[in-house]
Amino acid sequence: MIPWTKKYQPTHSSQIIGQDTAKEKVKQYLSKKKPILLYGPTGTGKTAIAYAIGKEKKWEVFETNSSVARSKKAIEEVLEPVLTQYSLFSKNKIILIDDVDALSGRKDRGGLQTVIKLFEKSAFPIVLTCTDPWIDKLSKLRRKCTLIECKPIKKEQMLPFLKQICKEENITYKEDDLAQLAKESRGDLRAAINDLQTQSLTGSLERTESERNKEQDIVSCLRKIFKTKKWKETHNVFWKTNSDTNTCMLWLDENLAKEYKGTALAKAYESISRADVFNGRIRRRQYWRYLVYINTHITAGVAFAKKEASLVTPEYKRSGRILKLWQAKMRYGKRKSIAEKLAVVTHTSKKQAIKSTYPYLKKILLDPTIQLELELDEDEVTWLKKQY
Repeated sequence: MIPWTKKYQPTHSSQIIGQDTAKEKVKQYLSKKKPILLYGPTGTGKTAIAYAIGKEKKWEVFETNSSVARSKKAIEEVLEPVLTQYSLFSKNKIILIDDVDALSGRKDRGGLQTVIKLFEKSAFPIVLTCTDPWIDKLSKLRRKCTLIECKPIKKEQMLPFLKQICKEENITYKEDDLAQLAKESRGDLRAAINDLQTQSLTGSLERTESERNKEQDIVSCLRKIFKTKKWKETHNVFWKTNSDTNTCMLWLDENLAKEYKGTALAKAYESISRADVFNGRIRRRQYWRYLVYINTHITAGVAFAKKEASLVTPEYKRSGRILKLWQAKMRYGKRKSIAEKLAVVTHTSKKQAIKSTYPYLKKILLDPTIQLELELDEDEVTWLKKQY
């Protein structure tokens, strides 16, 4: 059976979903000497963009990744010949280095530095992909590349494509089930397609009760905690779900303020904070006996924080904190990238550049001449302009 991610892989850039800005920037910068670093969550089309544009232009795409070329020697053996030799079957080619952030420190010592040195030898455009470009080990790589972001794909953008697959594969589906599948993918189109193929093996898209009620289990647990004060019904109620403790705490944190107010809210958060203290002790000491106290605090502790239950039953939602943290990291990562480039020309440390040099010189950075000298890319310049 052919994986549908491969069967329905885009062959033209017009078929790329949800990444209009990214794919146009890739086309624009492919003709330039500077390598491109495509970054974003998994399943957002980073690799697909490179292949689709390559097929559109009738260019060969040579792909390697960190599992193949890890060490300095392996990278030189795999990449160096390809960077200078023209293809027999196409006039040009794209060198695609996938998951470059997977190169780790000690095991892959010299790997990233070798990749950077090979940039200057390449006669062809280079596209690299990663999930998080702002990690410290990629700081030198960032300065040598044009950064282009692939954002999580919206549910509304996924749905038409998933419906088209259902039509091609003769799958019957309910609109709500398909919408829920897209929602649960959390911006990962590849995951949505894989889930669709897995569920279609039954001959219908309709999900099983266990799949349908996976989140509903947590919602029912929350309802018991928020609406009752009976020890037997609330104590360790999260044990009935397949979710880990951290996930349950995030659900509580997201929905607590919808149910509790004033003193009750303060007491409930005190219980959650005490649970988090024990969580930290487990991480440090690996003493799992503390898990009993955590579960008591986040179930009965929260339940008994209230005097009486609210008469209103709101809609409980999954926490968006993890996504918000990732988005914040991406946003402040541009400031970090600019500060690192400042550190090179001002002969200071990266830490000093972020804390002192950048805040002092940030207005000067709006000067196009300075931007050119620092080799700021388009995204960094756009971010700077938004600060004023």
